[in-house]
Amino acid sequence: MSVVFRLAVLAALAAMILPVAADAKKKPREVWSVSRTSDPITGDSSCVVTAYDSVGRLKYSRFGFLYPVVENNSKLGLLVGVSSGGTYRVPTGDILWRVDQNPHRTLRAVDNPALAGSSMFGPSLKTGDAETDKKVEEAMASTGNIVASMTATSTVASGDFAREMLDEMLGGQALIYRQAQAAPAYGLPSGAANRVGQYTTDEGHVPIKLDESFRRGLAECGITTAAS
Repeated sequence: MSVVFRLAVLAALAAMILPVAADAKKKPREVWSVSRTSDPITGDSSCVVTAYDSVGRLKYSRFGFLYPVVENNSKLGLLVGVSSGGTYRVPTGDILWRVDQNPHRTLRAVDNPALAGSSMFGPSLKTGDAETDKKVEEAMASTGNIVASMTATSTVASGDFAREMLDEMLGGQALIYRQAQAAPAYGLPSGAANRVGQYTTDEGHVPIKLDESFRRGLAECGITTAAS
């Protein structure tokens, strides 16, 4: 086989391989994926669309990092917000959330939806005075909400607020967020102010794309993409 013929074969092979490699390199990484859970005792279930970290096809979450969630919850319906990752979850606190250049939203942990019968306090002793009993119950409920918000490992909106957030995401291109207390409002500046969106090893923190994988995930979870 002549050298000229070999070179011609190699050139032809290169012409076939290079476009394929270029196309593979250009193909964007899908940002959002779906996780489903079902409680073996209660039967409660959820389907969550989130932007995990990834290496190749491996999807995972990390301790101390926050991940966006859009959830179809069998008890609470639509939930939109942020959850901490890793095996051991940390409290999320209040969250600042922004889609594109829209005004930012504040998600308060104290506003997390509560399941019926989930109060951490037992029934209070009755004094026999209706007004006093009512004040005691309200104080206990308020204290319970504060404690629950301080320990909550997710901060989410529900109901109409969640629907508004989802509609905004569907009309947007990118999402950023962070803990409200991560950067001080005054005093010495903190680099935590720029730790928003998704963390990637190569690029640091970048906005989370609201791409086609997001809409496909919503469909897989049975979450409607139009207000009803």
